[in-house]
Amino acid sequence: MRLIFVLGKGGVGKTTVSALLALRHSKLGKTLVASLDPAHNLGDVFQEKLGMKEKRIADNLYAMEVDLDKVVRDYIGELENSLKHTYRYLTVINLEKYFDVLKNYPGVEESALLEAMRKIIKKDYDTIIFDTPPTGLTLRILSLAEMTLIWLDKLIEIRKKILDRRKAVEKIQGELCVVIDGERYEVPSSEEDDAVIREMYQYRDEIEDFIHMIRNNSVSEFIAVMNPEPLSFYETKRIIEYLQKIDIGLSRVIVNKSEECDFLGEIEREFSRYQIFKIPVMKNPVGIENIRKICEYLGDA
Repeated sequence: MRLIFVLGKGGVGKTTVSALLALRHSKLGKTLVASLDPAHNLGDVFQEKLGMKEKRIADNLYAMEVDLDKVVRDYIGELENSLKHTYRYLTVINLEKYFDVLKNYPGVEESALLEAMRKIIKKDYDTIIFDTPPTGLTLRILSLAEMTLIWLDKLIEIRKKILDRRKAVEKIQGELCVVIDGERYEVPSSEEDDAVIREMYQYRDEIEDFIHMIRNNSVSEFIAVMNPEPLSFYETKRIIEYLQKIDIGLSRVIVNKSEECDFLGEIEREFSRYQIFKIPVMKNPVGIENIRKICEYLGDA
């Protein structure tokens, strides 16, 4: 599988470039382009109505638009079901009220989009292209994976201490259990019996695999799209600097509307270590046939 992440400032043409790349890669194998941007217009580019389910656009080409509200609801719902199952013996503390708060906690959108991205990656495609949200949200999603590992390591350490203390209590008063509505629940005191720590280990492995995948340049590619103007230029520099901090390398820069000013010289000097592709201003860049015509400007991208 090949993963391509298209990044850039809002309004620079990420969606159009994502569609171009998707059409190009569909000639090589089954390709999915997924829009993660809350302000979707991938469907507008293809002139197709898109949703959460992949839709066939052309031979080997499929597209979808991720509904942010739905993925947040699904994320909270899956978390709620998991916790209610794992912590069945704690239902007396009314977990529902905590999930109501969870829906509005800072970072829930990033967490939900990270999980949505991991699910999409598991789909059966040769190439998956992500039309990403504006820069800030995208970079928070990517860095969240690394932070999640740190968070899980700490939680696992705490959970081990809890299990050790339970073992100590068991030696004094015997097996620990609780009774709820007449049903008896054993309280685990070893890692082998504890569903919580097993789930932590499993999730840690999954997040670690995701990080390895996006850092592996033989699997994942990060492309910056920009316009030839100062604000877009500076944001592209910040994108590169941030990706470097989380050990992700940029492969190429695509300059959209490349003939609009004489700023190209500075762009070529600043980003000389990357492949640079230039796309001129295109009239009516919507629909498969018009997109095909623009593909020539991507060369081998």
